[in-house]
Amino acid sequence: MKNSEQRPEVSGSVEACPVDRRILRPVRGRNDWPRTAPEGDAVRRIAVIDCETTGLAVERHQIIELCMAIVQVNDDGRIVAVESVRRGLVDPGHPLSEEIAELTGLTDQDLAGRSIDGDQVAEMLASCDGAVAFHADFDRPHVEKLIGRHVPVPWGCAMADVRWRKLGFESGPQGYLLNQTGYYMPAAHRAKDDVLALIQLLDHVCADGEPVMAKTLAAMDAPAWRFQARGAPYGYKDDLREQRYRWAWGRLHNLWYKHVRQSSYQDELAWYVRTIGQQPVIAPLPASERYRFHTSWTPA
Repeated sequence: MKNSEQRPEVSGSVEACPVDRRILRPVRGRNDWPRTAPEGDAVRRIAVIDCETTGLAVERHQIIELCMAIVQVNDDGRIVAVESVRRGLVDPGHPLSEEIAELTGLTDQDLAGRSIDGDQVAEMLASCDGAVAFHADFDRPHVEKLIGRHVPVPWGCAMADVRWRKLGFESGPQGYLLNQTGYYMPAAHRAKDDVLALIQLLDHVCADGEPVMAKTLAAMDAPAWRFQARGAPYGYKDDLREQRYRWAWGRLHNLWYKHVRQSSYQDELAWYVRTIGQQPVIAPLPASERYRFHTSWTPA
């Protein structure tokens, strides 16, 4: 319970003024969700994913915990069932840093000798109509590194694909957004807890009557493009960085690039031509290719 405004009580026979409150409820647990959709419902099977890692850099760090829930989503974008929740641990082969151990609550003893079957993860992903993570730009590269392959399933990002501010939210981390929907995470930075919290957030119905999951799936289904600043003069690097282009290093890369959505396509193209003085290289970016680590795709 959070007091958003505290008013002084009035003594005597005058009744005290009411106190405004926001009541936060705990995220629904696994057993609070049905296993299957009502008979006759058309559903999309979506994998909801979260991973804990030894650090942020995909090229140097690795997954130590992975959770994947398969949820069933109806035509209105509501999550009508949580079909399965699978979780596994991975021994990284070296002691955890003090920071990661404190953040996750995992110990070297918890991870000793543990592993995840990459083939099973790949099969689960391939069986779904899509995958969603809160920060897909982080989770997808780590998952594909773990399984050692690219599974061409569409991916969505609850953080980047949802226009939170336009929906009346103060944008921020998953737990902060969840608080604004009236829920809190009893625990955080463990993969299963984060997945259940994300399911709760995705099932929230916004003020416009549409669930967050529906907005995420709509963004997955919509076209997008990768703008590549191949050949852009070095002196424009600060302009590109300020415009939120990202640097892709590597033998085939060494270029700035940006994921551009349909709503901003014309504005982005106009900015590029006006600022850089030439056309960008533009490649279609289907949802099956979005949020991959930059060394795993070939520039157009």
